[in-house]
Amino acid sequence: MQQKADVTKTGAVLLGKHVACDAHDENRPIRIVTHAHADHMVGVGKSLKNCEVTVMTPATKDLIDALKGPRWLSRGPVKTLDYGEEFTYKDETLTLHYADHILGTAQALVKDKDQTRILYTSDFRFAKTPIVETDILVMEATYGDPVRVRPFSMMVEGMLISLVEQGLQKGPVYVFGYHGKLQKMMRILYEAKIKTPFIVPEKIFNVSKVCERHGMKLGKQLLKYDEEKAQTIL
Repeated sequence: MQQKADVTKTGAVLLGKHVACDAHDENRPIRIVTHAHADHMVGVGKSLKNCEVTVMTPATKDLIDALKGPRWLSRGPVKTLDYGEEFTYKDETLTLHYADHILGTAQALVKDKDQTRILYTSDFRFAKTPIVETDILVMEATYGDPVRVRPFSMMVEGMLISLVEQGLQKGPVYVFGYHGKLQKMMRILYEAKIKTPFIVPEKIFNVSKVCERHGMKLGKQLLKYDEEKAQTIL
């Protein structure tokens, strides 16, 4: 019996006969980029050159354009799929499903000719990620070890807000993080009615604007670091 899912030494998650997720595989004509973090974009250049198509959500494409420049993905065929939209390649059908991580993150589901459903979760937060019915599951487990379970996980947003509020009483608060996660933090603070401007480097500004175009509310106090108004505040 053919193995229907595997993970290669280079980190490619293989689904069915045709799909490789989050790293390049020389023998797979379909490459999926589940989201725009570097560890899930391994070998995208090779995939653009050699695969028949590279698949991602529209938001992921927009984020990559903001991070790499709009010409970076033009080196090969790219197809964007909305959540739930089907793409059929030969005897397999691919759909992407929402995962709660950063903007555009997708779970990848392949249904083969035997109607076997093969799912790769990509990165996700359990509480807000919908469960997709599947027969074979490949789960992202970077923090899967029980020692990684944080007892304060349900309180972390409130702790963040409190920490920032306390820090702002003393001066500017500096926050360091990955793109996508920074914008989630900004949304949390905006929804908590913290009125202090967000002052960010140009690349983070561009990513933030993509997030806003896709519906994320970050408020009106978003400034580039080198703007005169930002320098006055700092």
